[in-house]
Amino acid sequence: MKRLPIFLATAVYAVPAIADLPAELNGFWQTDGYGTVAKVQDGNIKFYQSAGDICIEESGDAEALSALIDNSNLVLTKDGRTVTVTLPFAQHQIRAERLDALPDACQTQSENTPEANFAAFAAFLEHNYPFHDIHGVDWQSIVATAREKIRSEMSDEELFEVFKQMMAPLQDGHLDLTARIDEEYVRFEPYLGDTLSRLFQEAKDKGVPEKQAVEAFFGPLWYESIPNTILSGQGRVVGNQRIQYGVLNGDTGYLALATVGYFDRRGASPDEEMAATNAIMEEIMQFFQASGVRSVIIDLSANFGGYNHFGGYEFVARAIAERFASEPVQAFTKYAADAEKSPRTVVTLMPSNGTRFEGPVHVLTSDITVSAAEVLVLSLRALPNVRHIGKATRGAASDVLGRTLPNGWYLSLANEVHVDNDGRFWEGRGIEPDVEMTVFEEASPVEAHANLIRKLATQN
Repeated sequence: MKRLPIFLATAVYAVPAIADLPAELNGFWQTDGYGTVAKVQDGNIKFYQSAGDICIEESGDAEALSALIDNSNLVLTKDGRTVTVTLPFAQHQIRAERLDALPDACQTQSENTPEANFAAFAAFLEHNYPFHDIHGVDWQSIVATAREKIRSEMSDEELFEVFKQMMAPLQDGHLDLTARIDEEYVRFEPYLGDTLSRLFQEAKDKGVPEKQAVEAFFGPLWYESIPNTILSGQGRVVGNQRIQYGVLNGDTGYLALATVGYFDRRGASPDEEMAATNAIMEEIMQFFQASGVRSVIIDLSANFGGYNHFGGYEFVARAIAERFASEPVQAFTKYAADAEKSPRTVVTLMPSNGTRFEGPVHVLTSDITVSAAEVLVLSLRALPNVRHIGKATRGAASDVLGRTLPNGWYLSLANEVHVDNDGRFWEGRGIEPDVEMTVFEEASPVEAHANLIRKLATQN
């Protein structure tokens, strides 16, 4: 999933003094969308998660944003009432309005009680999550029913089960709740797509951990079938073992990505991640060029977007897509669904200054394809030389907004809208391919995938 590391738009970070912040920024700010209040004082920033009457101070200790925030990406209006923020590598802008004082709700520390945790959970999903209608969910009715189950003496297990029941109707691939209960971490995701859901059910039937079921599928696919069956031992592995590429049938390039980012290492800065992406894509494009490749298959059918629950990167998706662009093109439009005044961001692809491939491209997806991988699909689909095949993606392209409950449980939810060039909104239903093909057959998913790749290579 893609997480949203943007000043005044996330409460994931606790930020130390940032010397370059202008003194004019001192004061209190409320984002337009994204449910965040910020207190700025002499370069120090304190974040609060805001939803209706709920306001929780963020106390996380993630890495500082000091390298990402300075005068170069902050624009303050002349009256000092509005600030617009743009991060490096991001075309998206977020606005915040000045407040005269810190909201009353933010001045009281939240209690760690079942009632307080329930109130925060319900409020975050009411005010920060905009897709109830897509899933046919009456959230207020769900909250009213669940409230009857909340008791002061209930256990963490019981409270987590109530939250699971509330989330279950929201079949959203970017919605999940992580909790630490009895020294163990538990996680609930209401929607994983048909393929992963089937694998998890098989694991449950066999009495084995879900993680083991995924490894039993992904391991043979990524470490055996792609390098040995599809690429016949002649492929190359790069990008922290997250990218494989080679040539099929003599003139068909094959590029498989397991994530969209983390090609350098976990924790790499945006600059380092972009440098790694550009170097890897230059290597691949030069290899395709030297090999006389006439068409390319980009395999995103087993791409989870991010890595180990850490999100992928939209700027990496754009950089990859730009290697296949021959001219500037509008890729998609994005905006926060809970924003009132913030402008919609038109994301544009610019042809890479490096080596490019401008011939026919086939992009393969499945219901596993999710998050930043879907942003890559949207970007590639905007190019005239690209055809999308396979199955619809999982339908969770939005950046992820993190919310922390008073007890420390972590709620991830989507609150953005991505609209393609035809005005279509794919969130909640998946990006539908131009040509539908079965990718992972239930009986033998790995073998079916390899057979499909070979079939596509002969048709190119």
